[in-house]
Amino acid sequence: MDSPVTKLMFIAAAVAAAALVVAVMWTTLGKNAPQTDDTVKYDKIESKNLCDAVGGTWGGTPAACTG
Repeated sequence: MDSPVTKLMFIAAAVAAAALVVAVMWTTLGKNAPQTDDTVKYDKIESKNLCDAVGGTWGGTPAACTG
């Protein structure tokens, strides 16, 4: 039970099990992730930097983001 080959086999089995868990979780979380339609809600944006980042225009009184 203490041979190097046995230890190597246990390590390989542990790595394979970890890879399987990662693959299953990746698939499950990917299917359950919320899907968006790339629509920007400019009226919800409250900072100039974020407005600029999404391609909006910051201005007006009171200051607001418009698309």
